[in-house]
Amino acid sequence: MLLLGHRGYSDQYSENTMLAFSKAIESGFDGIETDVHKTKDGVLVLCHDEKINRTSDGKGYIKDMTYEELCAYNFGTKENPQRIPLLKELLELCKGKNVKINLEIKTNKIQYPGIELESYQMIKEMGMLDQVLFSSFYVDSLYKLRAIDSSLYLGYLFEDDYEKNKQLCLTQKFHVHAREDFLDEDEIALFLKAGLDINTWGVKNRFRYAYFKEKGVNIVIANKNFKKLKM
Repeated sequence: MLLLGHRGYSDQYSENTMLAFSKAIESGFDGIETDVHKTKDGVLVLCHDEKINRTSDGKGYIKDMTYEELCAYNFGTKENPQRIPLLKELLELCKGKNVKINLEIKTNKIQYPGIELESYQMIKEMGMLDQVLFSSFYVDSLYKLRAIDSSLYLGYLFEDDYEKNKQLCLTQKFHVHAREDFLDEDEIALFLKAGLDINTWGVKNRFRYAYFKEKGVNIVIANKNFKKLKM
């Protein structure tokens, strides 16, 4: 089972920053989970929220600002200031390393025109399609990616309407990116028998981490580095 750093090593460093990403790799995470948005001038940047209010000293929507404008704000701390990272910078950090990237296409609230194709093209040009797992809460983004390249690894994110979304994964063969409290032993067995990977998130303690490892879950996405904790 792989352990991916949720927005980097976000338990210890400012989330979705190059510092959090590099520290996740240094500390032994098997990869990084992050979220891609598009700026007003079409630059692919990494941030969880559609607005920068919570994670920086600025305010406003990413879609309404140019990359240069976003670079004026601090996404880190006073001691370790950080600017908003580019998708390209994360790819460059991970290229040639034995780490995975779970790239969430952040289109469930704002549909950025062309973000799926542009993300794909950048990753392909860098020769990194085998390192990247694409995921989204917005199923249309997954359909768009599948139309671009049917061989892509696609995961459907969900945290509600469990039965409906379960069936969607089973019928469309999307890998299961369900919140951890949806997954009991029977559900895990069902998805694995169907040939789907289970990549769960929201895992907050080492007991649940150990449980998922025992049951054959493929990936846990977490803020903490459970590999360093005594089980």
